[in-house]
Amino acid sequence: MTSLKWTIGDVDIFQMVELEAGKLIQSIIKNATPERIQDINWLSPHFADDQGNLKALVQGFLIKSDGKNILIDTCNGNDKRRIDIPEWANLQTGFLQKLGEFRLTEKDINVVACTHLHMDHVGWNTRLEHGVWLPTFPNAKYLFAQEEYEYWVKKPEKEIADDKAAFDDSVNPIIEAGLAQLVSADFRIDRHVSFMPTAGHTPAHVSVVVESKNQRAIISGDVLHHPCQIANPTWSTDADTLPEKALATRRRVLNAIAGTETLLIGSHFANPVAGRVVRTNNGYVFKI
Repeated sequence: MTSLKWTIGDVDIFQMVELEAGKLIQSIIKNATPERIQDINWLSPHFADDQGNLKALVQGFLIKSDGKNILIDTCNGNDKRRIDIPEWANLQTGFLQKLGEFRLTEKDINVVACTHLHMDHVGWNTRLEHGVWLPTFPNAKYLFAQEEYEYWVKKPEKEIADDKAAFDDSVNPIIEAGLAQLVSADFRIDRHVSFMPTAGHTPAHVSVVVESKNQRAIISGDVLHHPCQIANPTWSTDADTLPEKALATRRRVLNAIAGTETLLIGSHFANPVAGRVVRTNNGYVFKI
């Protein structure tokens, strides 16, 4: 699969796909039954098939801005022990090899920014070497929202074991290596790239805003898992820590960007991934 690319003024954004995840994403959006998905006719063929089965991805994004290489979210990673979602356990994917498409290696990444600390957004922060989890990107500063880190460091009882395991194998080694920077939920990475607070899916979830030359894009993180939630913002996922807050945030973001030229890049959206939100008499549609 050739990586997609979007240009926002002077900034380039590249897709980095790890794996397909439509079945799993559909399983956590309980309202997204095949029959209801078929009723949203604009989802097919890109975001669902004719039978109402969702299409989705686990992917990260490489941003090239002001001479820096910024990696947004690092997917699941290889060799991770997982029990709640066994299909994401002990993976062996070629995710890192995709850097070669951009003539980069792991040492060329300057910043790693995680929208939140769920397992499928932090996994390639580390890799297993001789039984030890070491930082994958040794020259990078890893950015975690301070409040997000403070939530997960307490190992909340309500959260699934896999996400707590991901903290141990994919976040804590970064802290111990001295590569982490705990930042505010509105932190500015550089003059073009910044965090936008979008709490709810997790307590201090952030989205990533890219702005250059009067152009704007938002990398959603998990404010939205699938475009069906643009058509039906009330459709929540089982993975939301604060479902009511997640719903309020989803509505706020959609209302803010609907009818504008802001490009929405969905972190789990299947190809072509990006589009614009348009307001209609019946709510919102996603125009690619």
